[in-house]
Amino acid sequence: MGPDAHLPGIGQRDGELIPKGVTGLEMIQSRQNRLIKQLRSLHSRSGREKLGLFLLEGVRLIEAAADAELRLPYVVFNSYLESNQRGLELLARLQRQGSQVYQVADRLLCELADTDRPQGILAAAEIPAEPAEWPEASTILVLDGVQDPGNLGTLIRTADALGVDLIIALKGTVDPYNEKVVRAAMGSLFHLPLIQNQEASDVLPRLREAGAQIVVSCLSPDAVPYLQAAYRDKVALVVGNEGAGVSDLWLEEADQRVIIPQRGAAESLNVGVATGILLAHISARF
Repeated sequence: MGPDAHLPGIGQRDGELIPKGVTGLEMIQSRQNRLIKQLRSLHSRSGREKLGLFLLEGVRLIEAAADAELRLPYVVFNSYLESNQRGLELLARLQRQGSQVYQVADRLLCELADTDRPQGILAAAEIPAEPAEWPEASTILVLDGVQDPGNLGTLIRTADALGVDLIIALKGTVDPYNEKVVRAAMGSLFHLPLIQNQEASDVLPRLREAGAQIVVSCLSPDAVPYLQAAYRDKVALVVGNEGAGVSDLWLEEADQRVIIPQRGAAESLNVGVATGILLAHISARF
């Protein structure tokens, strides 16, 4: 069922249809407006999954989503945007592309926003459909229980920059459509294939079937320094939880365990930093 089916009466207040148009709109003032309630629900994973939508905030991020041809069924803005020519041009573009655009009271948009200084525009975007079949991939990033939204966003952005073909997020990994993840990913989420909520026991045999070398980042005593490891044409890099690392299954099934040698006193590297180092080296194999 599409998101529109979950939004009965959108654009109605006190029985009157809110006029369309970028300027001269009747302003949504009430927290009880159906659209406002539905947008607020997108702050939770359950709300996003129910409606098949996620929130985007700010001109640049919404522009990136429009450029990637994501469907943006609902857009709200407030008076802060009226002095932003780029923002007004974006509103006009979105309306031409079929988005329903509504002006809301300043305080309502501030309540909906996830940042301290919202830019005056929010959009509800459809969660992209996951690929029915895994794409042909020479480099796959497997995320095993990454829980920090900022780290996940950094991982997605880094994977995009370094040529990863597919990201697989295992169960226990934070929702990739969490607002903090979306912001940190800086648009990379919109065009990099991602499959989420996967069971490790289902992913492992598919990686084997695809002929991928399973490379696990870990601190095991027998791990090989990453510069000394040999990487095949197809690699699945597995990185784990910020505290606990990867699960035992991946340690047991790894074709290659790798470690980044450290010279300083730090206990370990941030998962985003470590993954960037490993992917930069793995991507250089071609």
